[in-house]
Amino acid sequence: MFINKSEVITISKDMIDYRQQFHSYPEVGFKEIETANTIQSFLRELNISFKIGYATTGIVATINGVNPGREICLRCDMDALHIDEKTNLPYASKNAGVMHACGHDGHMAMMLGVARYLSKHNDFSGKVHLLFQPAEESYGGAKYVINNGFFQDFPKIEAIYGLHNWPKVPLCTLASATGALMACSDTWEIKVTGSGGHGAMPHEVTDPMLATSNIIMNLQSIVSRNIHCARAGVVSVGYMNAGKFESPNIIPAEVQLRGTARAYEPEVRDLIERRIGEIAASSAQVHGCDVEYNYIRRYPAVYNPTSQFDVISQAAKNTVGEERFNGAVTPVGGAEDFSFYLEQIPGAFMFIGNGDSDALHTPGYDFNNELIPVGIEYFLNVVKVELG
Repeated sequence: MFINKSEVITISKDMIDYRQQFHSYPEVGFKEIETANTIQSFLRELNISFKIGYATTGIVATINGVNPGREICLRCDMDALHIDEKTNLPYASKNAGVMHACGHDGHMAMMLGVARYLSKHNDFSGKVHLLFQPAEESYGGAKYVINNGFFQDFPKIEAIYGLHNWPKVPLCTLASATGALMACSDTWEIKVTGSGGHGAMPHEVTDPMLATSNIIMNLQSIVSRNIHCARAGVVSVGYMNAGKFESPNIIPAEVQLRGTARAYEPEVRDLIERRIGEIAASSAQVHGCDVEYNYIRRYPAVYNPTSQFDVISQAAKNTVGEERFNGAVTPVGGAEDFSFYLEQIPGAFMFIGNGDSDALHTPGYDFNNELIPVGIEYFLNVVKVELG
């Protein structure tokens, strides 16, 4: 399979318009109606067949090679975030309170560019499926795509590949790692209940505030005292609610905590879940309180197996050169629902550097258009390595 770089660049210039259109009219998870309509119209113009209805707005396009062979999938995400944009760009969001603050507008533009290129140059053996996935942000749209029969409809897919832009990674470089690349993301909830009472007579009450304070402090011992120093985990408190601002003289009867937990290894994930529960129960008991504990497993860790990492490594080097590919990037604590696909079939995930931009999920973030030709060519090289 020959990749014409000059044609990729030409296609990319048109894809910038699509990227900016997506950016101007962002839609949140499961509501990407106009986004999906734009993608479907684009595919129809290219006479590319596709199926719809995955996680409500998801689309799977299929491009056949000139010869029969293996099947692979390339995936991008579609949804935006509930954020008020503050970029002052001419193509800034026109949908109040919604913004493409994670670069999914750019990811879709790349995939449309891949579709256009492969529609003209299908000199490979097998099939390439292009998955436009809704609701990556918080909702875990990949689970819904799978539950809607994605792998039943396309049972011959042998591997899946994804990509995400990443600020502070040098612009237009590619980065990944074999093994753990992104952490799992879980949410935990604790409710501590006591009698509450008058703040002037604490000896007459059971105090959930005191018990909760101990829980918060003791949670920090999980990483420092229960997890091996060569492994990694995170336990953070993100929410606490108790009492009323107007009543500082009343010890509340109930305190609620919520937080996040991150790990790269299943064993560490299991340990964190168990230890949070043990710490909550013992700390509450010491202070005569009751406790309710709930641990919600959200996204698994993204783990690149060696065989598929070899594929993306070769594709990256073919795209940007060996010197601009970091094949041993430090794993990140962020999570990606791409991991749900990796529980079903082999695959691998790649970062593409967005340079010195604002961070993801912030009002000033913007996807750099210079990434579009790099991303298109990278995906085409994945096809080349996998399907010739």
